[in-house]
Amino acid sequence: MKNRFKNTMGFLIYLFAGSALFISCASPAGQVKKSTPMPEWKRYEDKLVGFSVKYDAEKFNKDPGPVGPFVFMRESAEGTSSLGLTVGPYPPGTALPDTAGLITGSLPGLIPGLIIDQINNQQIIKLTDGTPANYFELEGNIGELKLKAAFVATIKYDRLIVLGASDTTDGPLANLKAMVTSLRLDVDVDEATLRARGLARDGTFVRTDTPAFTLNYPKTFQNRRLQTNQVFRAGIPQGSPSISIAIWPLTAGQGTHKQLKAMAEGYANSLKSVGSGIKIISQNPIKIYKPYDAYQIQIAWRYRGQDALTTLVHVIAKTDKAILLAGHTIYSTDELIDIFKTINLKP
Repeated sequence: MKNRFKNTMGFLIYLFAGSALFISCASPAGQVKKSTPMPEWKRYEDKLVGFSVKYDAEKFNKDPGPVGPFVFMRESAEGTSSLGLTVGPYPPGTALPDTAGLITGSLPGLIPGLIIDQINNQQIIKLTDGTPANYFELEGNIGELKLKAAFVATIKYDRLIVLGASDTTDGPLANLKAMVTSLRLDVDVDEATLRARGLARDGTFVRTDTPAFTLNYPKTFQNRRLQTNQVFRAGIPQGSPSISIAIWPLTAGQGTHKQLKAMAEGYANSLKSVGSGIKIISQNPIKIYKPYDAYQIQIAWRYRGQDALTTLVHVIAKTDKAILLAGHTIYSTDELIDIFKTINLKP
């Protein structure tokens, strides 16, 4: 039951940050009372997103490492309490107060057994750095296990930033509130670090770390939440076409061609988790990225059994890494190929 609670709250924060549902709910303007000073608490700072947060490091003492969409996460040792921050594209047309209604309307149908009793104390506040945020508290249960959580949702640039803290009802709500309202967005972003991992801006993706490269993409594409090993993911708001870039390690002595082929086929196999009717149309080595070895695979499939898609994957070997370019479209793959060909592997 404890693990179920932990997974539920983690998914709750994930859904809240990334959902595109729009459910309106009115909320009064106001200000959360100033939180109790926390000199004994630990401060975490992130220079990639540009935020800091203070948290109870004695209770939230477990760092689970990278988990799904979280850029920061801490848990209690027993797994019944969690604190996490996610960053995702801000749903167009969504007013900040609507985020509480969004989560209330979405969760019960997606998490079996979850009952949301009510949302309390929702109000637009100002964080300590002056940033407007939507603060609210949540009460609910899964069977006999009662839970509570506090959230703040805010915007930085065009991204929705959500910080949530959850606990059983035995823990003090004041601590959850103090942690989420300690969020600050006035931390300077380390531009060099962003470009090292990969930075997409105004139709150009730049990566300076190994393997370094640039790629141009349509300015109509919007950034999307990254998945495993991805450094870039974007597409048009309607969904298709879209592209992604992932970086995978290559193992010395195991044959580059063999590994590229395995990665391409592995990507095709991974589509089974979200689709059906997976059919490999073609696969073969390609030479358009010479002198770098590369492999191509083209796949026809149906997303969740409905939309018929064609996926094109190019896997390129550079130094000891593989660059996996993947694109999805309901149209011709010509547009995807045109995007892939803009890659500059010697920037």
